[in-house]
Amino acid sequence: MKYRRIFAHRHSYFITMVTYNRKALLIDNIEILRNAFVWSKKKYEYHIDAIVILPDHLHMIITPKNSLEYPKIISHIKRSFLYGLDKTIKEEAKMTLSASKYTRQHSGIWQDRYYEHTIRDEKDWVETMKYIQFNPIKHNLVQDTKDWKYSSFYKKP
Repeated sequence: MKYRRIFAHRHSYFITMVTYNRKALLIDNIEILRNAFVWSKKKYEYHIDAIVILPDHLHMIITPKNSLEYPKIISHIKRSFLYGLDKTIKEEAKMTLSASKYTRQHSGIWQDRYYEHTIRDEKDWVETMKYIQFNPIKHNLVQDTKDWKYSSFYKKP
C-alpha cells in the first residue's frame, strides 16, 4: 500500500521530525535549527502554531499558505539544518550508516520520513496542542511545561 499525504486547503498539519537513530543533536545545535526555520520562512509562507524541540525530535503544528508546500517546507528545514552542522558531526553521522545504505539522499542526521497528521477540527487541534505542550514532561525533561525553553509554551522566569 502506498502512503498518500492529504493536502487540505486552509488546514494545519501536525509534524514530527526525528533524528536518525534518535541521536541527540537538536538542542546542542539549536541556533542552527532556528536558522533553518528562518531560511525556510524566507522561501515558504507558513505559520508555526506551536512547537517543541527535544534533543532527538521535534513536534510542531504548521499552517502553510499553500498546503501543497508543507512537504517542501519540511525538506527545506531538514536540509538547512544539515548544511549548517559542523563537518565533524556530518562525518560521524555518515559513519553510523552502513556503506550500502549511505546514499546522497540519506545524511545520517534525520530519519528519512516524518510523521504528518492533518488537523481536522478544533478538537483535534486542541488535543494535538496539548500533546506538544506536555511532550517535555512525557520525556522527563521538566516537571512544568513552562520551564522547557525549547517550546512555544515556555514562560521566561
